[in-house]
Amino acid sequence: MTLAGRTALVTGASGRGMGRSIALTLAREGADIVINYKERRERAEEMAQVIESLGRRALVHQANVSDADAVQEMVRQAESHFGRVDIVISSAGGSWQPRDLPEIEPEHWRAVMAEEVDASYALLRAALPGMRQRRWGRIVLIGGYQADEWRFGPTDAPLDYALGKAARHWLARTLGPRELANGVTINAIAPGPIEYITLERARDLAEQGPSPGSESTPQDIAELAAFLCSERAAHIAGAVIPLPGVREV
Repeated sequence: MTLAGRTALVTGASGRGMGRSIALTLAREGADIVINYKERRERAEEMAQVIESLGRRALVHQANVSDADAVQEMVRQAESHFGRVDIVISSAGGSWQPRDLPEIEPEHWRAVMAEEVDASYALLRAALPGMRQRRWGRIVLIGGYQADEWRFGPTDAPLDYALGKAARHWLARTLGPRELANGVTINAIAPGPIEYITLERARDLAEQGPSPGSESTPQDIAELAAFLCSERAAHIAGAVIPLPGVREV
């Protein structure tokens, strides 16, 4: 197991998409998991049971990740429980609501920016000091395919969502090279559209890994995230890696 003895904090791990598959795959690789949730505790508890069935420890913690104080407390609790936070995955994000720019309400715009940009800032702010002190850390931000050049994206795609994802790319590109000297890598994954899968299938895929030639699933993102969190990726920093082949499952 490549991540034995590590602790990973994964936002979006209690959802039905990429965050959940990433958490399961990091657990497969030996990491203990902090499962962040915002509202649905029952999903987080169910996820914790699956993580523990894989032989890893799990901590369920409620926090609105766009709230910097709440994130700071979550990291503090995780460090108190596990002794450290080595890995941070910023997966949870804003809602996808295709609208023409004049139709986007200011409240919705601010909410998406908070969930995409403020959340990543809060996670970096809370986790970096401990990672720097220990001289080891891995941060992966989940962005969006072609978000930097959204003129190539779907014509009905929401502009606020793309802007938030592009900001995550900017954070990875800017901070990644700076933190490498501290033993910390920061990278982003930019997946295309992806459908939800069941928890049962997510667990099966995490245990088996993706099959060459099969339909793309959230597991493809999870495998890449696990690689970026491993020692094999110790010198990869500031990368934004696109996965355009993610299709409906």
